[in-house]
Amino acid sequence: MSGYGFPTLLQYSRLTSTAADLKSRAEQARTEMVTGRIANLKTELGGTIGDVHLLNKAIGDVTARQDAATRALGRTQASQSALTLAGDGIVTIGADLLSAVGQSHEPSINIAGTKAKLQLDAAVSAFNTRYEGRSLFSGDASNLPALADAETLLTDVRAIFAGAADNAQLQTDLDAYFNDPAGGFETTIYTGGSGNAARTEIADGELVDYSAKADEQAVRDLLRHLATVVVADEQTGFVDRSAALSTAAGGLIQADSDITAIRARIGASEERIAAAQTRLEAEKTAYSITYNEHTARDPYEAATLLQQIESQLEASYIMTSRISLLSLTNYLR
Repeated sequence: MSGYGFPTLLQYSRLTSTAADLKSRAEQARTEMVTGRIANLKTELGGTIGDVHLLNKAIGDVTARQDAATRALGRTQASQSALTLAGDGIVTIGADLLSAVGQSHEPSINIAGTKAKLQLDAAVSAFNTRYEGRSLFSGDASNLPALADAETLLTDVRAIFAGAADNAQLQTDLDAYFNDPAGGFETTIYTGGSGNAARTEIADGELVDYSAKADEQAVRDLLRHLATVVVADEQTGFVDRSAALSTAAGGLIQADSDITAIRARIGASEERIAAAQTRLEAEKTAYSITYNEHTARDPYEAATLLQQIESQLEASYIMTSRISLLSLTNYLR
């Protein structure tokens, strides 16, 4: 006669429940083997789970600041490139123009005028540079371009030339256009915001301002002198043409220094951001080490445990199968 007793619903239910539990533990061990991390922190850590959650939040906060710092550094680098493009060769244009005017050499003046036009186009394009969809030189209106097109500016400067009797009046009118809050530059050419772009938090409570705007004095002066050279080259009948060209040439040489000053200011912010990145990386490493000490699972141990559970699960399946096959007929044989 068979050594098996007649199966009861309770026996079968217990074996089924045991198998389900083993299956769940096997899945957990499999996850831990792959990830190297405790799957059920609450069960394993008990009362220290709160500290681990705080560590995980701290790691997330540091990571967010790292991302912000990386984006800020990308914008500063793009701004530096734009400023380099905007001021490229203006010292040479200014120096060559001064020499050409001194010698009354019209072909060289024309060449300087052509170069100034090309550089004006490049400068306007540079100051309209966008990074990650945001205008770099539009201040707090980063959704808008910073400047109107170069031809609009040249049209206005041509009108100023047409109304000036001499170089003194020309410079006065240019001052009003470029520097007066109600002047044409402010109302027509600069199309960005009145405020600065938002600062970036690179550490707890540490904000860095790395922005530059296309309405800064250095930018106004650069565009003013480039446009003056272009229009003065065209206006051969202007009574004080040589004086206007010389003034603009000297202004370009000075504008190079002023643009360089903006670059130096942004460079100082770049250094702060880079230093913050180093600190944040060290901070994240320290938090991560502590977090791993609490939550790490040895993959070898997890694999050994998985093998043991799978053996138990296989035995449980065999027993369940055998019990399910028993019947009254089999029992009575």
